[in-house]
Amino acid sequence: MPTVTVTPLSPHVGAEIAGIDLTKPLAPEQVKALTDALARHGVIFFHDQPIDLEMHRRFARYFGELHIHVGGEGTASKPDEKYPEARRQHFDANSKRVSGEVWHTDQSCAEIPPMASILHQTIIPPEGGGDTLFASMYAAYEALSPRMKALLTGLSATHDGAKLFDKGTRTVYPVSSHPLVAVHPWTGKKLLYVNRGQTTHINELPPEESTAILEFLFDHIECPEWQMRFRWREHSIAFWDNRCTQHRAIWDYWPNVRSGYRIQIKGTQPPIPAS
Repeated sequence: MPTVTVTPLSPHVGAEIAGIDLTKPLAPEQVKALTDALARHGVIFFHDQPIDLEMHRRFARYFGELHIHVGGEGTASKPDEKYPEARRQHFDANSKRVSGEVWHTDQSCAEIPPMASILHQTIIPPEGGGDTLFASMYAAYEALSPRMKALLTGLSATHDGAKLFDKGTRTVYPVSSHPLVAVHPWTGKKLLYVNRGQTTHINELPPEESTAILEFLFDHIECPEWQMRFRWREHSIAFWDNRCTQHRAIWDYWPNVRSGYRIQIKGTQPPIPAS
């Protein structure tokens, strides 16, 4: 069995995986190596993995149950007819928008957000483009001053799916409350858990204070110092931990085609408040 190699791509987030073939079943030691890499780097990437949907689902199931996207009418991606947990991410000259054009973590509006997401791209733009940005919420939290950390700890915020997804449809999306500062269940590290895509207000503060602090946090989260940019190739895969990273898709390739499938893994608990 080839040795799984892990190559970091930036100081804070992202690593490339080699020495593994996802078209085949994985051995327990391979699953452990990938779990450890995900915990350490927040998002891991694979190249040259021509998987089909059955293989995609098999890979995701090594890490947990599969998550069904909450809501759906107002989103740019659509569920596969056979596998509702697999969402087709197909964008072309007829697309009016694409999924994830704002910094976010997937489905934070859910009471128990998905633990992770696995995106496989089968078609990429011929001249490049369509990159995805990723950011570490560990690093964003650590960069805050001690006074700001103390202020945010113990506060909670409302996450509303309609803020990101609703585009004139009647879909009812979940609305949930989560801590601003959370603790990762695997690593025990503190992280920021607010995002521009779905967080609407801080529950314990008046509107003016809530708006000012959230705008500061959104801008802070989007600083390039804790980001990396992933350039897709045909049959690349990104596997990210929704609990400690955020991401943003870049739509710079219209009218070209970018197409693939995303499968999410169920979370096991709501975000854990830091103390």
